[in-house]
Amino acid sequence: METPRPDAPATPFAPGRGGRVDEPGPWGPERVADAVVAAEASMDRLDAVRARVAGGAANTHGGDPGLHRNRSTVVRHAVNYLVAVRAAQALAAGVDGPVVDVGAGTGAFSPLLAERLGRELHVVDTDPRHTALAAAAFPGTGVHTDLAAAPRGAVVTAMEVIEHLEPADQVGFVASLASAVLPGGAVVLSTPDESGYPRGWSGYAPHVGPLDAAGLARAVSRGTGGWPVTVLRVDGPTFSLTPVGALVQGTANRAWNLVSGVAAGLEPRVTGLVHRVTRDRPAAAVPPEGSWRVRPVGDDDGGWRSGTGLLALATAPAQA
Repeated sequence: METPRPDAPATPFAPGRGGRVDEPGPWGPERVADAVVAAEASMDRLDAVRARVAGGAANTHGGDPGLHRNRSTVVRHAVNYLVAVRAAQALAAGVDGPVVDVGAGTGAFSPLLAERLGRELHVVDTDPRHTALAAAAFPGTGVHTDLAAAPRGAVVTAMEVIEHLEPADQVGFVASLASAVLPGGAVVLSTPDESGYPRGWSGYAPHVGPLDAAGLARAVSRGTGGWPVTVLRVDGPTFSLTPVGALVQGTANRAWNLVSGVAAGLEPRVTGLVHRVTRDRPAAAVPPEGSWRVRPVGDDDGGWRSGTGLLALATAPAQA
């Protein structure tokens, strides 16, 4: 993982506390069960407007999570957003400005950022079907299809987005995020570590640019022009992977890619069926507090065996 030059100035871990961003800190998610309830309430709001907005559905590749309410996926995304909240609280506490969630899809998880950070929320997604649903479901939120149209943020997040971009486009994407950050603010990106899967890819077709911890650190360092970068690794429920699980899931995803590619239109029909089944299913138990371990990646990092959640944190220089 790339680190700042030895003569680079220290980056505060938390204002006034004398720590550093590369030291272990209280990164673990808090009140996960509450966050899952809130995310599901957001999906209910999206369902309520779906029939009258944008033809009733957005794309089926994850940006509209309400279409496939898999509880493990909801928990995983909620935990990622809560770790992002902890990072923003530590790194951008002294900067006034909104939180801008880029690649937010329909914005089902974005309110977690605004509510827990106490900041105005703006969401950005290039799919107008997503933004139409987000605007209808969350009228108090700024909704944009172009990052350039959003205000600069004290916190700019891109959660599970960068792996959807070709490797050649990832540094440029990070640069666009960096340009949207206010002085002294922070960028937070998350991505799944798929290096434990066969050939380093989960087989999920939209993930065209999977990154491991070192690759994520390089992309963020280069895209920000050398801002101090820390990568966190998340382990625990929904972030654990075994070699057998990697083989089974990777094989199943590749098989689905073949089937859906041959049978045109199959994926939207299956997604619609899943949505009808899952939107009214009873809530499942959420793992208890303290089930997740979050720590900065270092020389002793165990790779994907130590958890498949990755978040990169980068802090913008303060204005001179």
